[in-house]
Amino acid sequence: MAVKMTAADFFEKNNAAFMKFGKMFTKKLTDQSLIDSLAEKDLEKLAKVFKLVFEMLAENSPDSSAQLAAMISAYSEIKEDEP
Repeated sequence: MAVKMTAADFFEKNNAAFMKFGKMFTKKLTDQSLIDSLAEKDLEKLAKVFKLVFEMLAENSPDSSAQLAAMISAYSEIKEDEP
């Protein structure tokens, strides 16, 4: 019989994979064509991904406020560069 796993146990077990995804995603934030493409295809999905990453950073990083500020700054620079 399989042992049931709680959501907390699942996320704890897979935390490294989630953090790897979060780090990769933050690197992609400055890829204008990638963000534009996703925004054109499914803006709601893009917003959900941003929310998930922000929540993961807040829960898993002791200096999450600095990381969030850097992400917001990077995004702001992208918006300022638009014609």
